[in-house]
Parts: sequence; structure tokens; C-alpha cells
Amino acid sequence: MKSGLPILVLIPHAGRTVPEELAGYEILGDFDLFFESDACADVLFDFGDRTIARIDSSVSRVFVDLDRHHLMVAPRTDDGVVKKLTGSGHAIFPPGIFPDEIAINNLLMRYYHGFHRAIEKMLETGQVRLILDCHTMMAVGPRHSADPGRPRPLVTVNNIVTHEGTPIKTGPDDTARALLESMKKSLGGEEWTVGEPFALNDPPFASHIMVRHGQGKTPLLRLSVSRGLFINDRYFRHDDLSVDSVRMLDLRRKIWEGIERFYRRHF
Repeated sequence: MKSGLPILVLIPHAGRTVPEELAGYEILGDFDLFFESDACADVLFDFGDRTIARIDSSVSRVFVDLDRHHLMVAPRTDDGVVKKLTGSGHAIFPPGIFPDEIAINNLLMRYYHGFHRAIEKMLETGQVRLILDCHTMMAVGPRHSADPGRPRPLVTVNNIVTHEGTPIKTGPDDTARALLESMKKSLGGEEWTVGEPFALNDPPFASHIMVRHGQGKTPLLRLSVSRGLFINDRYFRHDDLSVDSVRMLDLRRKIWEGIERFYRRHF
């Protein structure tokens, strides 16, 4: 517990490590793991003591996706809690190899359930006034998404998620719009998109985190920032998968200024 603003920051998809239980079975390299993660989300949303708490994971989403229901597994879906294919359609395991039910249960016990219990325990303290579910998103919608092939905004704020055909609101519309407007003030000078630069609930995202933790008294907003802001010819090196550190610190400063300004005016 920290002494900053009473904001709980969630970063579920920044991890790039292979669980030791699966090490050696995967057929993905560092390049794949980097691009399947919410690349650099752990840097962009590392606000230190300026928020009350941060909950994240070092494990890659392709092996344990914290934003999927624990019962979403193959053959029901290839994009479940343990995946068969990457977002670009590449196999994660060799033909005929996939964790069995016991292995999946062990993965969930070790890496999944603790993440969600930690969120619940934080909310039980009564000290959290806002949950920010923080992501970096591909600059163009991948094939599994609701917007395949479409250029994405620089920033998207989501306060609505669809669950079993029913829209669920995880925070007031006015609050979501206010966060988006504050992000416009912080990042309005950026030009790394050919689409609408700032959007509310567009694109929509499937989100178990929003469904599970966004229906209580504490508002939950999903904040997604385009990787086009830093994975581009100016700031990114393909040979060692490195991003310009000065650029990342500048973006983090702007993002935090937007969050802080929004929070102090609306909470």
C-alpha cells in the first residue's frame, strides 16, 4: 500500500516470460513474446508512489491471459486463458502439444487466481476510488479483434464491455469522457495515427477484468495507449527490441499528467 492517489493501476498484459512449467515446449522467440505483450506497458504506467497500488504480472498473456475467464480454454476458443495461437495467427506450441487440464489448472492456481484475488483484497480495504486497467494496443487491429485491419486511435478509454450479449457499464459516461479529454490535453500534439486520435469505447475490447471487477462501487476505466507512439522508425530498434528511453519517460510523464489532472478535477 502506497500513499499516492487512491487509484489502483492494473497492468495485466506487460509480461513476456514463459512459465517454468511450459519452458521448452513453446515455439515462440523473444520477438514474438515482445509483440504479443502489451509492449512497454510496465514502463508507461509505472507511476511509482503516485498511486495507491499497482498489480501486474511477468508472465506472457499467450500462456496465461489474466483478462480472460478461467473457463475459456481450447477447444472452445483459441483466444482463451491459455492460447493456441498468437494474435497474428502463429502457433504457440508444436503440433499435438498443448497443456492438459491438470497443467492448465496448475497454471491458473499459480499465475491467474492470485492476480484477481489481489484486486479483490485491495477493493475490500475501501481505500480505492478508481481502477485503471492499463494497456498498450497495436496500432492496427489484429485478426482476433473487433476492428481487424483498422488503424486505431492514440488513446482509447472504455467504460463499457459486452458480456454474453449484454453491455455492462463499469464507470459513468461523464467520467470516461473526462479522462479521454484529459488525455487529449496531454497527448494532443502526437501524430502517430492515421485514424481518429482519441476515442471512447472504440474499439471495444473483450475484458474479463472489466466484467469481474467493474460492477462494484468503484469505477473501472480501461485506458489503452497505441504502441504506434513508440514502436515506430523513430523510437524503436528491431535488432534488440529496444525503445528510446527518453521517449518512454516523456510519454509516461504526459500520461500521468493527464491522469492526475482528471482525477483531481472529478474525484
